[in-house]
Amino acid sequence: MTEQPTPGQQRWRLRSLRARLLTGVVALSAVALVLLGAALYLQQRRFALDRVDDQARSAIFPVNRALNEKGVAGGVERPRATDDREGEAGQGYGPPGVPPPGANRPGEPLLPPDVYGERRSTTGAVLGSVLISYSDDVASPPKLPETVTAGRFITVPAKDGSVNYRVYASANPMGTLTISAVPMRDADRQLARLLLTESLLIVGALGLIGLFGWWVIGYGLRPLDAMATTAGHIAEGDLSKRVTPAEPDTEVGRLGLALNAMLAQIEASFSRQQASENKLRRFLADASHELRTPLASIRGYAELHRMGASTDPEAIEHSMERIEGESARMGKLVEDLLILARLDEQREPVREPVDLAALARDAVSDAEAADSTGRAISLSVNADAQQTTVLGDADGLRQVLSNLLRNALVHTPGGTPIEVLLTRVDGEPRIRLTVRDHGPGIPAESAEALFERFWRASPGRERGPAGAGLGLAIVAGIVDAHGGSVHVEQADGGGAQFTVELAALDTDA
Repeated sequence: MTEQPTPGQQRWRLRSLRARLLTGVVALSAVALVLLGAALYLQQRRFALDRVDDQARSAIFPVNRALNEKGVAGGVERPRATDDREGEAGQGYGPPGVPPPGANRPGEPLLPPDVYGERRSTTGAVLGSVLISYSDDVASPPKLPETVTAGRFITVPAKDGSVNYRVYASANPMGTLTISAVPMRDADRQLARLLLTESLLIVGALGLIGLFGWWVIGYGLRPLDAMATTAGHIAEGDLSKRVTPAEPDTEVGRLGLALNAMLAQIEASFSRQQASENKLRRFLADASHELRTPLASIRGYAELHRMGASTDPEAIEHSMERIEGESARMGKLVEDLLILARLDEQREPVREPVDLAALARDAVSDAEAADSTGRAISLSVNADAQQTTVLGDADGLRQVLSNLLRNALVHTPGGTPIEVLLTRVDGEPRIRLTVRDHGPGIPAESAEALFERFWRASPGRERGPAGAGLGLAIVAGIVDAHGGSVHVEQADGGGAQFTVELAALDTDA
């Protein structure tokens, strides 16, 4: 048998579910934010590289001019301006107030500091280099490869690794190659700041998503937590509990409605099962009590005969008669129990047209033959033969009539008349059978209990000739199997009146 989880275990499972859901939400959010941040970073990086590439391409002309001013051969000859002043060779620094070779001049593109330029021959030999700088912190020159392709951009580190350079090469008409290298200091700093900002934003956003998600998931799982607590009480045996919420507006509410409907059915089924078990226990106890008396009598007379106590032929004959009588009584009880057991099985019933008037006439004749007191037993049929026909089991309906008449014979004084009436219900396709006696009647509080098995009017009283108390229970079982109804009431003028109603066969009448 599977062990039911305790309320504490159920709450722990809900918390575990809450943590797993939150982990999934945070993980998906993290992936989305990282992808978004990566896309933004790549876009900004492309923008920064394009800007540096433009600077590297624009620096070719100032580098060519600076190299020409230094006297490096193979460059594009340009006329020198009258106000140009050459600084110290190979340094790029001039006197105060004088721009260095190739520095920004009116009408020329604005260059960042520390632009490195170099000219190479067709064989790749370095013909000369220049550093165009006007800052106090001069960057280390770039570490250029031996072969540089004209018209392409590459990224190389500085010789000391302190900064990266964006390198561009341009071919000269004289076959030489001019190389410009622009430091990426500003672009790298901008991208680093962007990466740090994105990281902080992603971490902060994930933290807020985690806190908000923990609250939202907890709020959403709160009804399930309440359901789990209620389920724990139900598992402990309290079937009267119901889960909340239970309304059709939300998914959890609809689940609550379904669970409450299921619990109601389970509770009703359990109650029926419990009532059936209690009824079975009472039935077995009463059956054992009823069988105990004849068995004790049979055993007593048999022991007397075995011990030789009954030597007189008349005593022996009396013992045999008592044994036979108790055996017959026990056999009748067993037959009644068998009939009730078959009724409880709810097997496929036998259904055929049965004339109740004919069965009533036979039952009245049998009762008159069995009665030795000469009482009057009358039968009145207020309908024709076609209107008294029902669809049912002839043997079962015959037993209904027999048991009702036998009950009247047993429970009324000798000579008390009995009346049997068979008629149609006005305006309804039903047949009513009434058996009335003029005896002492029934206790008012015991009207419905008469049809229970082994019912006793006075608890603890022996039955005597009245029987085991199964006759009316058999009547109720057979009538119920035919879809009819039976009830008892005090008759006008005294006595008991039993009424049975069954559906007529001619339903169109």
